[in-house]
Amino acid sequence: MVSQEALVQGASIVVHWEANRKSSSPNAVKSNKTDGGKTKKVILPVSDARGVQPRPGEVWLCRIERITSKSETHGAIFVRPISRKIEYKFEGVWVDPVKAQLMATVLQDPRRNLMLEGDQGVGKSTIAHAIARTLGWEYRKVSGGLIKKFVFMLGRYVPTSDGETLNFKWADSKLVEVLREAKATPHKSFLLMIDEFTRIDEDARDALLDVIEGHSRMLRLPTGEDIPVPRNVVFMAAGNVGEGFTIRREDAAAKDRWVIIKITVMPQPEELAHCLSRYPTCPKDQLDLALTVVNKVRAARKDPKMRLSKTVSTRGAETIAMLLAGAFSVEQALETAVVNQYAGTAEDGTSEAGRVLRLIHDALTKK
Repeated sequence: MVSQEALVQGASIVVHWEANRKSSSPNAVKSNKTDGGKTKKVILPVSDARGVQPRPGEVWLCRIERITSKSETHGAIFVRPISRKIEYKFEGVWVDPVKAQLMATVLQDPRRNLMLEGDQGVGKSTIAHAIARTLGWEYRKVSGGLIKKFVFMLGRYVPTSDGETLNFKWADSKLVEVLREAKATPHKSFLLMIDEFTRIDEDARDALLDVIEGHSRMLRLPTGEDIPVPRNVVFMAAGNVGEGFTIRREDAAAKDRWVIIKITVMPQPEELAHCLSRYPTCPKDQLDLALTVVNKVRAARKDPKMRLSKTVSTRGAETIAMLLAGAFSVEQALETAVVNQYAGTAEDGTSEAGRVLRLIHDALTKK
């Protein structure tokens, strides 16, 4: 049995929900089990205002709102769901378990908005897709590059012709298409990922934030039609860091509208396993050596003398594994997948590419 000292109003417990066969609702739940073991009946009051609700088979972090009896065997515990506890094993990407739980907690609170910040290629979109899949939500992505200007955020008039006259027809943007889809399927939840949010111009970004957080949550098209933002849409964003595209160029008030979680590349053992899963014929020892060098290049970005504008992405590591599997040398793989991603030429020692090549050469010489 769970310790009665732990069962007090306001305390948090992890509840294992199962189907309530006696209820007429197909997703009704009940529970007599927490992470601490069996307990008295746990009751989830029905409420339309509570947002995402537990389903049978799920494990949730809940807060105790009321206990009807101090007896260990009688009475009931009334709880409020906080966030779903998830086993975070995402295909194709590694996520720190603590950060993964933070992401799920923010996404399941309709009052908060989540932004992932990190270098290009560290897996921000993959993480978003994996979380949506794990939560059982529909995943849709809109590129910030496509709504860079406010005039493109809603859609545009496109020319049409019947062979004699030229006409113009309204075409929805991807953003509006997703909102229409969500409205048409209210029984589904949608995670709408706005990728490359930092590429959106300020006027469009401010208008979008008003839609995400505003009380009206309405888009008015140039056609005069109002497009509501359905309650089953959860917004998320991703912002790149680095020279030329950084969330730090936003003002403090704009940044405060988001809960920002910083995403970094996988630890080397996880990245090694990830790349080998993609290219199993890649020599493990050579790939491990190459990743050790890659991580030296990543660390060098913090060195002001190196003046590197970007880091080496996980996609770059995957390219190295592909080349090693194709019998190329470690040196050739690193030059192709890493050095060539930087500005300038390898022969020019003053360029980014030249500095990175020298770093790689020194690291391999000292191995």
